[in-house]
Amino acid sequence: MRARLTLLAALLAALLYAAFAAGAARQPGEAWFEIAAAVLALAATASALLGGPISARAPRGAWWGVVLLALFVAWSGLTLAWSIAPDRTWEELNRAVSYALVAGLGVLVGASVPRAVERFAAGWLVLVSVVALYALGGKVVPGWHVSGLFDLDQTGVVARLRAPLEYWNALGLLCALGVPVAVRTAIDTGRGRLTRLAALQSLFLLATVIGLTYSRGAVAAFVVGGVVLAVWGNGRLRGLIALGAATAAAAAPLAVAFGRSGLRDNGVALAVRAHEGRILGVVIVVAGLALLAGGLALLRFEPRAQWSGDRTRRVFRVGAAVAGVSVLLGAAALARSQRGFSGSLTHAVQGFTQVREDRQFDPVRLISTNSGNRYVWWKEAVGAWADRPVGGWGAGSFALLHLRYRHDGLLVTQAHSVPLQLLAETGVVGLLLVAGALLALLAAALARTRALRSGRERDLAIALLAACAAWLVHGFYDWDFNIPAVTAPVLAMLGILAGRPDPRPRAPALAAVPGERFAAAGAGIGVAALVAIAVIASAALPWLAASKADAAAETAAAGTPAALDRAAAQADLAARLNPLSTKPLFVAAAIAVARKRLLDARAYLLRAADRTPEDPQVWGRLAGLAVQLADRRGYLLATERLFVLDPHNPVAEAQASRALEFLAPPAGSATASGTPLVAGTSTPATPPG
Repeated sequence: MRARLTLLAALLAALLYAAFAAGAARQPGEAWFEIAAAVLALAATASALLGGPISARAPRGAWWGVVLLALFVAWSGLTLAWSIAPDRTWEELNRAVSYALVAGLGVLVGASVPRAVERFAAGWLVLVSVVALYALGGKVVPGWHVSGLFDLDQTGVVARLRAPLEYWNALGLLCALGVPVAVRTAIDTGRGRLTRLAALQSLFLLATVIGLTYSRGAVAAFVVGGVVLAVWGNGRLRGLIALGAATAAAAAPLAVAFGRSGLRDNGVALAVRAHEGRILGVVIVVAGLALLAGGLALLRFEPRAQWSGDRTRRVFRVGAAVAGVSVLLGAAALARSQRGFSGSLTHAVQGFTQVREDRQFDPVRLISTNSGNRYVWWKEAVGAWADRPVGGWGAGSFALLHLRYRHDGLLVTQAHSVPLQLLAETGVVGLLLVAGALLALLAAALARTRALRSGRERDLAIALLAACAAWLVHGFYDWDFNIPAVTAPVLAMLGILAGRPDPRPRAPALAAVPGERFAAAGAGIGVAALVAIAVIASAALPWLAASKADAAAETAAAGTPAALDRAAAQADLAARLNPLSTKPLFVAAAIAVARKRLLDARAYLLRAADRTPEDPQVWGRLAGLAVQLADRRGYLLATERLFVLDPHNPVAEAQASRALEFLAPPAGSATASGTPLVAGTSTPATPPG
């Protein structure tokens, strides 16, 4: 029993680490999360093979989901053959591996841990509440810190809540994933009053933090989770009451935070933010106490309330009628407006599709209808997919695809839509594998949830499914698949629900000879260990290479000959650790320039061009170096390639204009002859299809 609970606790600890490691979406947090997943998977696999407390006897549908994720891992690795961003493809491959491992761990936990759903849900609610408290601390007590542990001055530059995930939409989504569990816990009549009131306060905290992220996607996820709870399971009306009460209590703190410049504006001095934070803290405490008093009153009234299912259905019918009337009144108001009904809709559509500066730091954006320029990025993703529909351009390649397909000066590295980005990067094959894996896990989870008897475990299973539904909806609007802190928990939830053992009796397995059983287990553990070592090495090498490259740049900053020599050696080591990345070569080229070795610098940049010939940054650097070398032909070649790969880059446009001036016969340059830039113009392999 202890080993099973340890596995569950370790899985929750890994998810908590991912949240506090900037979402595990960048190094070194990403590498450590992937290593942790590999170690946990190896330990669990060894226990299952040796007949220990961890069992792999889960429903077949659950393992089908894991197998499809493993096939997506293989496909992501295969896209390296034609990827235009091989270094990013390697990182995406490692992330996909961690997702398959987390889903498999979820299945093992669901199949092995007694009351796995209830225990995971309780741990998940505590985890999300801790993250939300940390985030809110940046508003209420900015500047408070404990040396070596944390510093709550996260709102000094940007007032919009984003820490510890470092992305406001991800923080809002993570909080929304905890809301259904908080609601179910708050209305569970079988729990003590303190537990239910604590869950209600947690719901209030999550609603407040979601509002302070200014994230419309998180609000949509919040609503989706509430809707799923309202249409499925027990205590639907009581759940809506708890959700409404917590949301109403959050209205006062949000009004204060939105209305005071010291809490709303960016770059406010610490003293001002601390003063305003104290005011906000008082309002939060008062609102929380009011919610607590209301919750106590409802708990006292609850035993005396006589409420039937017919009354609940009548309330929902009345609510639906009110919603319908509200829609009709809204349509009538639009019809009587200056633009008229059709004109108002046309204006809203135009606002959604137009490219404009997004007021991303203004709370008013919560009621705006623009897409935050997402529509443009979605068009770019669709255009890229149409050109390579089967295999895509390589996992993780959208950052370069955006430069090629954009028609404006916006800079972005993600398509802000999980399915569209999968299509552009991994083609139809990649999207079908991911969608198939999620559907297989979801189908198995639904089947196991329906088989449960009415009670706490079934209610919490529905709450976890509501969280998964919220993630699915949010994923159409953002890049959640690239953020392990919000995607790994959902895969763990689906795995745990899908992996619950089937209560129906199963045929006993044929007994194996002890020697044969241990021999087979030993062979399986050996294979699992080799795979784990490969996964750990694959996760660690890009991180080590990047850290060595950063260290080389810091060493070179000293500027002394000895420091430059050491920095050059570090950069060379980084380039060997990650043979796909251009970053170490860029650092090595900069060091060579500092050492007055321009030809060596060009050699490094040409190696970078061989590694990633579709990266415009490589050609921009080569063009700049060609100017220093008075290399007319090299400048023309590099500028032409830069303009092709990033035609709407102002730097590329300026360099293309300057290249026109060089079309006159050259005055002659000793370094211009024999320029080998043509070697870097090779095109990547063509993907299948």
